[in-house]
Amino acid sequence: MRRSLAAVAIALLVAGTAAGGPPARLEFWTISLEPYFTGYIHHLIDGYQRAHPDVAIRWIDVQPQAVDQKLLASIAGGVSPDVVNLNTEGTIRLAEARALVDMDAAVPGSARARYFPNIWESLRYGGRTYGIPWYVVPNVLAYNRGLFARAGLDPAHPPATTDAFVRAAETIKQRTGVYGFMPNIDGVRMLALFQEEGLPVLAPDRRHALFAGAAYVALLRRYVDLYKRDMFPDDTLQRGYLGATERYAGGRLAMLTTGPQFLLRVKTDSPDVYRETLVAPAPRGRGNVLDLPTMDLVVPLASRHRSEAVQFALFVTDDDNQLAFDHQVVIFPSTRRASADAFFSQAGATPEDRARAIAARELGTARDLTVVVPHSDELLRVFKEAVENAFYGRMTPEQALAWAAREWDARL
Repeated sequence: MRRSLAAVAIALLVAGTAAGGPPARLEFWTISLEPYFTGYIHHLIDGYQRAHPDVAIRWIDVQPQAVDQKLLASIAGGVSPDVVNLNTEGTIRLAEARALVDMDAAVPGSARARYFPNIWESLRYGGRTYGIPWYVVPNVLAYNRGLFARAGLDPAHPPATTDAFVRAAETIKQRTGVYGFMPNIDGVRMLALFQEEGLPVLAPDRRHALFAGAAYVALLRRYVDLYKRDMFPDDTLQRGYLGATERYAGGRLAMLTTGPQFLLRVKTDSPDVYRETLVAPAPRGRGNVLDLPTMDLVVPLASRHRSEAVQFALFVTDDDNQLAFDHQVVIFPSTRRASADAFFSQAGATPEDRARAIAARELGTARDLTVVVPHSDELLRVFKEAVENAFYGRMTPEQALAWAAREWDARL
């Protein structure tokens, strides 16, 4: 993966400078916005094309599990998209391979100033920012009040801490037979879990991994023990967010910590479960910080229309368009003026309204906890393998984290 990224980036640095004739034809990729937001995206594009008749935009929506492979294949084939929606991890991985436009250089200071500094900096690699923030998705806790009541728990008092969250999940499973939760431990999300519990992943010099310590081992062992006791489903490590969302919508999961935008899918696909859904702040760990996943727009260096692509990305993420998008789905803007709109402070009666008000309050202690390191794809693969080795009994938690830390130190 690393070699292919670097090779593609270097080979296409020159190709990306080629000028295309008018009109500039931009290809715009998003992640999993069809069919719920098709109307919004078409309206957005139509408005831009009316104001910029020299630009034609083709929209392609990609599923999250396919975006990395599809993007690499398109760049390698000489048909790179021009504006691509990625998460922080994907952005940093491509920035490391020198495959993206430097947005600190491409975006004027006056435009950069409209974004929250902490969100703009979350897309930074090697001292430069390589993406334009689009929207952020603070986690909330969605839970099924009917399953809470069956388990003898009070729906009016959902768990506020991660310890209470785990205890509630155990109680629900033991008393109802329904899984209480699918914890966010798939892939590399255990790294965020460490930080939410106040456990930093890297030493201050960022050259040594810290997660082989006793507190980290104890936390991993806790979830391994829960897994062995069948307190969460077998497919948690494989299916993650998508699997948890499907189980919750099917009434086969009592609690879900996730971005609140998923509530619209539950409302459409499972109205009975939606009617039973209550929303509360995401349970907090000892670190008193919540992860703030960031979605952004990048421009590959291989784009033949870099300047036009940057301008379109700035249009998509400006105050007015972010606010319009936020009215469509329960997300939060990355710009300061849009976030100050009264829309985000007015609580309503629906789960989406409640989630919106909660998310607005959570931003003060939330930040993107994506771990940014050199050789990120390789190091994150090692960590993922270590976690899976612990859960599947191939290593003890101590052995798994010690092995991963040694591998990280050797590369850092």
